Amino acid sequence: MSSVLSRLVRKSAPVLIMVATAQSATAELTLEGFWVRAMPPTQTMTAAYGRVINRGEQSIAITGASSAIAQSTSLHESRQSGDQVRMLPMGEVVLESGDALELTPGGAHLMLMGIETMPAMASQVEICIHSQGAKSCTAAPVQREAEPMEHQHH
Repeated sequence: MSSVLSRLVRKSAPVLIMVATAQSATAELTLEGFWVRAMPPTQTMTAAYGRVINRGEQSIAITGASSAIAQSTSLHESRQSGDQVRMLPMGEVVLESGDALELTPGGAHLMLMGIETMPAMASQVEICIHSQGAKSCTAAPVQREAEPMEHQHH
């Protein structure tokens, strides 16, 4: 009986390590201040913004994103090319310990594409950031623009 148990533990160990690592990466990736841009009902795409922070001690690779309202969700960045602004896919982004990825209008952002029904103003949309086999999700309000930042005066 002990040899069967021993074999089971040996075969399960890599899976258990992957699950533990994925849960650790999820717990250490924090999503803050996310919001989704409100668009007219006829639009099939919109953008989401916020901040992704690595609160862990190891680097974390952001491998993608998802949202239930979109057929596809991906990281893009806006780049000036002559007199035009182009949106280019970013691919995998690695956040070192303590680093943050700022997703802002006119900069890096999430594109939500293939939307059948545009969410209404003030509704909530779930946004998920995928990292190394795990995902961190947050509810993001749908609004026209970013809420004013709270400034602390010194």
